[in-house]
Amino acid sequence: MAREGNGTRTTGRRTAGGSRAKAQAELSPQELKAKRRKKKKILRTIYYAIPVLLFICFVVFGILFIKDFREYQVAKKAYKELDAMVEEKGVATVKSLPVAVTEDPDVDIMDIPEAEPFEYPVLDIDYAGLKHVNPDFVGILYVPSLEMRYPVVHSKDNDEYLHKTYDGIPNSAGAIFLDYLADSDMEDRNTFLFGHNMKNGSMFGSLKKFTKDETLAANDPYVYFYTSDCVRKYEIFAIYFSYVGSDAYQNFAGDNGYDEYVEKAKKNSLFVNDEVDLSGRPNILSLSTCSGTEHVRRLLVQSALIGKAAY
Repeated sequence: MAREGNGTRTTGRRTAGGSRAKAQAELSPQELKAKRRKKKKILRTIYYAIPVLLFICFVVFGILFIKDFREYQVAKKAYKELDAMVEEKGVATVKSLPVAVTEDPDVDIMDIPEAEPFEYPVLDIDYAGLKHVNPDFVGILYVPSLEMRYPVVHSKDNDEYLHKTYDGIPNSAGAIFLDYLADSDMEDRNTFLFGHNMKNGSMFGSLKKFTKDETLAANDPYVYFYTSDCVRKYEIFAIYFSYVGSDAYQNFAGDNGYDEYVEKAKKNSLFVNDEVDLSGRPNILSLSTCSGTEHVRRLLVQSALIGKAAY
């Protein structure tokens, strides 16, 4: 049976080949010449089309690059002008207001150690000027280890500032913004700030530095948020990758929910910091940005409130 099968297939090939040869033989010299000429024309067209297509691709990508570069420059200039409204003036040590917010009825808030006095960079901020530029202004985010300092806005949704800078210019850099469901007073148990992962390292593009060099967070794990009447100091306890719709972006309820949330974050973290005291369930500040081209993966940098002081 095997021989018959093989023999049949071989015979089929020979028959087809013989038919093609016979068909070729039946063509006149003029027809053969025309056929060869047509084949050469097709090959010549392909030969010249490839460089043209490559040139078109080069032009298109060049235009996109120039467009991105110009947008980067516009955003860079805009935020540099805004940063001129903020000036660092040394370091101050202040007594902290309470930061523990545990809801456990069995825990006496008086038994939790008071927040210790803390140091923070003193910023001279033109709040009125920044508010004049954009009424959505809520405060200044400062991460010294990344040299990241930006004004933060709060809008009616999470779309407005995806493609618009702080001063309202359409731009892919967008702005750093509070989750639209968050309270502007920064008193939520977990407050999310969003920003683009820009290729030039601007906005939240520098957060990925934490994943490449853990000494950055180890040596200076602090994040500061300044409002018109208060400065808050946070300490990073988790840096990890997540994805859109994960539990990391879901609300938690009560102390048990808080404990489960932070334990999962610490378990997934690329950075270990056991120095942060989470026993009083202090509020969390979560910085979130995209990671990768598919816009599904997320990078989260989460810190706990360790100090708060009124001006």
